[in-house]
Amino acid sequence: MPDQTTSSSSATGAQISQTDTSAQATSIEEAWRSFYALIRATPLQPSSFPTIFSGVPSQFLGLIYGPHNAGVSTAHGTHTNFDIPVVGTGTAALTLWAYYNQGYQHGLTLSPLTQNTPSHPPSATAPKLHEPEDFDGTRAKFSKFMTKLGLVFSSDPTRYATDAAKISYAASYLSGSAVNWFEPHLNKATSAIRFTTYEAFVRALENAYDDPDAWATAERKLHNLKQGNKDCSAYHAEFCTYATTLNYDEMTKLSFFSNGANQDLKTALSYQASLPETFDEFIQLCIKLDNRVKQLHSQTHRPAHTGPAPTPRPAPTPVLAPGTASGTAPGPMDLSQADRTPRKGGPLLPELHRYRQENHLCMYCGGSGHWATICPLSSQPKRVNAAQTVPPPPPPQEEPATNKKPLYELAKN
Repeated sequence: MPDQTTSSSSATGAQISQTDTSAQATSIEEAWRSFYALIRATPLQPSSFPTIFSGVPSQFLGLIYGPHNAGVSTAHGTHTNFDIPVVGTGTAALTLWAYYNQGYQHGLTLSPLTQNTPSHPPSATAPKLHEPEDFDGTRAKFSKFMTKLGLVFSSDPTRYATDAAKISYAASYLSGSAVNWFEPHLNKATSAIRFTTYEAFVRALENAYDDPDAWATAERKLHNLKQGNKDCSAYHAEFCTYATTLNYDEMTKLSFFSNGANQDLKTALSYQASLPETFDEFIQLCIKLDNRVKQLHSQTHRPAHTGPAPTPRPAPTPVLAPGTASGTAPGPMDLSQADRTPRKGGPLLPELHRYRQENHLCMYCGGSGHWATICPLSSQPKRVNAAQTVPPPPPPQEEPATNKKPLYELAKN
């Protein structure tokens, strides 16, 4: 029977060994990711030897010659396998396939088949395109990803003449869940891809990530598309994104485009005597009308005065003469000597004007018995007519009380 202490010690040693292996695998995976990041930053160009980056661990350098030589041999018509390490499978496979493609492209330049058939210009003259963004499995990004790939392949048909080159290039831009989808299609032992053609690769990728009902999705988005405040050219660009998928005829596109236009453009179109029958001519007219409408709005809403608003002058504070009342009871207002305003000869204050009018006083000096036009205190030239020489009637006075008795008192007597 084994000693219990020895068994416990052996179990502990196994746990430590498993922990060390896991940590080592994690560090190797990180190293492969850093290695692959260098390739993404500086794409590999065709070369007779694999490109060596500084800072790459030395244990990886011996692995990259295998796929590079296999690519050269495949280009010459002899298929050769290469090994992919078990640790760091996903990123390591993409890295080694990049070196396989580098050797394959170099082998094409040396192959007798390509030297005798100069159907395409050499890859050095291919236009430089933006690299496609990584496809992480988002369904909305699938169509743009495939479009980018098509542009890259068509711009350099010599480099991407085989299905293997296209598949390895496309797979190198998969990330996230898309990489997880691709891994089962890669044979870890032989490093062979299970897709025999690029068409089969694309079909499988479409089944996994493409919209299964793209036509209905495009039609729904086209129904809900409105111009709003966008320029007509921007509205047209978004409209064509969905209309191209639907493949509508000219009249149907005209109807959809008109219904989504804003009210200003619809009003401008209503003043046209006749509208073009082709969609392209109709769009050109709409863009011109939309530009004129926006120019008219900018001129109409332009402010007439852009300077600061004038500051209002404060109203003068009226100054009244002190009253003549004595004692504790208030007396009548003595407004005859009150000034008109702080500026001599200005308009009368409302209270003073009403007081002089009710008491038949001179509107200039506040005296009685004459009008302002013939006021002796006024320095203005006086224009006197016959009506103004007559003094105003005296104010009505109350009749003195009498001691007359009422009629019924007289009747008693």
